[in-house]
Amino acid sequence: MRLDHVERGLENLCNDFPLQSRISNEPERVQMIDEKVKVLRSIRPIPKSAVTAYAMRAQYGPGVVHDKHVPGYQDEAGVEVNSVTETYVAAKFYIDNWRWRGVPFYLRTGKRLAAKTSSVAIRFRHTPQQLFRETSIERIEPNWILLSLEPESLKIEIQIKEPGLEMRVRPVQLNASYRKDGEQELNAYEALLLDVMEGDKALFIRFDEVEWAWRVVDPIIKSWGRETDYILTYPAGSWGPDEATRIRTRKISTGATKYNHSGEYS
Repeated sequence: MRLDHVERGLENLCNDFPLQSRISNEPERVQMIDEKVKVLRSIRPIPKSAVTAYAMRAQYGPGVVHDKHVPGYQDEAGVEVNSVTETYVAAKFYIDNWRWRGVPFYLRTGKRLAAKTSSVAIRFRHTPQQLFRETSIERIEPNWILLSLEPESLKIEIQIKEPGLEMRVRPVQLNASYRKDGEQELNAYEALLLDVMEGDKALFIRFDEVEWAWRVVDPIIKSWGRETDYILTYPAGSWGPDEATRIRTRKISTGATKYNHSGEYS
């Protein structure tokens, strides 16, 4: 079941990006955990009527992984016939605090995808000023920061002007690895055991973190628990179902829940 990965993904996301600045003299690791909980508590609950617009699930079918044909989930040993257990989840969340209100956070997790990776992608908004409105450039692609957690690396992709007299832009990538060539990398469990010996609790989950993360995920679980007849599929070895893109673009109105142009529900 991928929803437990969504819960852990929310905790990891809060670890990596939207925390507020340090505001007291308490130990830094204690403050970090407190700030993570604040962010989790600020995640806007998804109403029952909005689950289908803000979360979707799927299950991998037969496909090709590393040039080998692999069976679909329902053909795996020990899996029930016509199982609707999800192996892929995509969801959109909003954090209602002064810094992140109105900024969508997209989370995706899945099995048997094209590659095993864990990353955070930050897309920058365009500035209000249209700097190139009187040129031949009609549209500029956004700038990105890509934080890869597995393997560890940092990539920045920005749009720059091409050399020459004509006004053209092109993307340039700046790559940085967290480790030097040949530098030893600690296994994840080795790092945790070292933290245990040093008494550092920063990377460990506190009860209230788990509680608030599951409060976000619970409405999705209850909604999907009633859907037992059908589940979308995607080929093993792909990046998931094409339908996942609808979460970023869908605009609907159902009952008392309305969606505005930015995709927010109210």
